[in-house]
Amino acid sequence: MTARSGLTLRSRVLIGLGVIAAIAVAISIIVTGVTHTFLVGQLDDRLASSSAELGSREPRLARICGTGDTESDSDRPSDVFRGFVDLQGTCYVFFTPNTMDADDSAPDFEGVEMPTSGSVYLTVPATDGEGEYRVLARAANLGADITALPMDDVEAATQRLIAIEGLGLIAILGGLGVVGWWVINLGIMPMRRMVDASAQIAQGDLDVRLEGAGQGSESGALASSLNTMVDTLTASLEERERSEARLREFVADASHELRTPLTTVLGYAELYRRGAIARDEDVADAWSRTEAEAKRMKRLVEDMLTLAKYDAEPQLNPIRIDLSRVCEEVVRDATAAREGVEFALDAPEPVAIEGDPDRLRQAVINVVTNAAVHGGEHVTVRVRQDDAQARVEVVDDGPGMSPDVAARATERFVRGDHSRTRATGGSGLGLAITAAIVAVHGGTLTVDSTEGDGTTVAITLPAAPAEASGAQ
Repeated sequence: MTARSGLTLRSRVLIGLGVIAAIAVAISIIVTGVTHTFLVGQLDDRLASSSAELGSREPRLARICGTGDTESDSDRPSDVFRGFVDLQGTCYVFFTPNTMDADDSAPDFEGVEMPTSGSVYLTVPATDGEGEYRVLARAANLGADITALPMDDVEAATQRLIAIEGLGLIAILGGLGVVGWWVINLGIMPMRRMVDASAQIAQGDLDVRLEGAGQGSESGALASSLNTMVDTLTASLEERERSEARLREFVADASHELRTPLTTVLGYAELYRRGAIARDEDVADAWSRTEAEAKRMKRLVEDMLTLAKYDAEPQLNPIRIDLSRVCEEVVRDATAAREGVEFALDAPEPVAIEGDPDRLRQAVINVVTNAAVHGGEHVTVRVRQDDAQARVEVVDDGPGMSPDVAARATERFVRGDHSRTRATGGSGLGLAITAAIVAVHGGTLTVDSTEGDGTTVAITLPAAPAEASGAQ
């Protein structure tokens, strides 16, 4: 069952504003009608109170309604018109309005049916064609007794009310228009743009970013959150691609590293099987080379297992140690093992850290050995403490590396000459293992090298708290 398509938020806003405008117009019409009816009702009440019997007074039938040649009752200032309409429809004047703003007009009863009994309220035009009269007609013996009041004030009040309501409606409609524009442009249009941008992101375009209505608005906050999410997703995808690329490179390099010694072993085995190696000295040389390649494979496999172990976050046995003493022992051992290379230690004071002594010693050995093998004739190990950081620098005066190679020196199977020669016996995993050891201790390893100007490998680790000073 498919869901019914609903109205867009913009359509709902416009419909809502239209309904509000329609309600405002309807209320104005109702108020105008009720007010007009109320004013007419008040006029009817005045007519009822002004339609008393004439009593014994003799009416002065001085003129027919509208002829304008009679006297007014100056002793009775009033705007009430009194008259009589006979059975033939002729209107006779008893009293005319004698106020200052009164005119000579009178009610026009042409074509108006008078009551034969009781009384009735009528609205008739004026004889001069301008305005209307409200009339109370009471049935009499020879016609109808007429009491009338002009509706000028009622009409004027109604027109003023209509004008005021018109201005109010214009203001309301204008306000609704401004509100509609504000809501659509500052609220709905940014949402529409975000929907379009989200559709592009869903199609795989992760370079698109969402735009809200500005800082502080809900759409702006939503756009910021979604952009952060997209940035995180993009970074995760890029990291995954880099990881996959490193994995492919690692597999290719590992295969290459293992294939070469295996090829050597298989080659000597094939030669021996065919009898090509007959002399004792040739057999001894073949077995020696086979053993050397087997040991190379063993070291490579052990290094790979070590990296895998650090990738799985190994369990550490941290104790308080003196980093200066560890470096002193490594330099002393390297001096005894490496002839032709001059080692120097610059460690003026103890530097206390907390870590696994065996693994940290292995890390320093890897860096010092790497400098002795690939560097120059002089290797200096410096140990310093800077506030909460302990730092070990291994500096050599060798040929150095290019910036590109130095930036990737801690990656797996990366060699300083970017070749696959094994003259030095290295597998390209030494600095990778060292970086992994330093990382699990909460530190960092950096390589700073310039071609022709040597290499500096720096290990930075958290120092032990000052209040617990003392070396192990």
